Amino acid sequence: MGADVYFSTPGVASVRWDEPSATVVVEWEGWANTAEFAALLDAEIKALRERGASRMLADCRRQRVLNPADQERAEREWTPRAIEAGLKRFAVVLPISDVAAANLKERLGSATSAIRIHYFAAVEEAKEWLPLTRLRATRGSRPFSRARRGASASSRGGA
Repeated sequence: MGADVYFSTPGVASVRWDEPSATVVVEWEGWANTAEFAALLDAEIKALRERGASRMLADCRRQRVLNPADQERAEREWTPRAIEAGLKRFAVVLPISDVAAANLKERLGSATSAIRIHYFAAVEEAKEWLPLTRLRATRGSRPFSRARRGASASSRGGA
């Protein structure tokens, strides 16, 4: 696997770093057994930490219904780890399967106070949302956002 790929199992999913958007990208391809799901979740955390990322996009359209015990474990263990790793914005493209979509929303429901999560039907909508939240979230707190908005720290009275 390349330096930008953190997990890749054909028929399951991939986790990779997208440099242009500064986003951890997860692309589901089907179903994951317990070990595969755990490895995928660990890869997400590793990517967030190594890249200092605060945003993740999960394309779950092809995700199948997962084992309920795995989902419960993810809710208990992954969510706090993701928050600790710096995840702030999470764009989720919902699975085509209504059952899988409902399970995913339920699993992520406990994280909504610490992580801003939005659900989408299309990847393009999710990609459009992530940069917008980055500007709002960092307004006045990072040189990147000030430069992008055309203001400097000195014109705002300091950092």
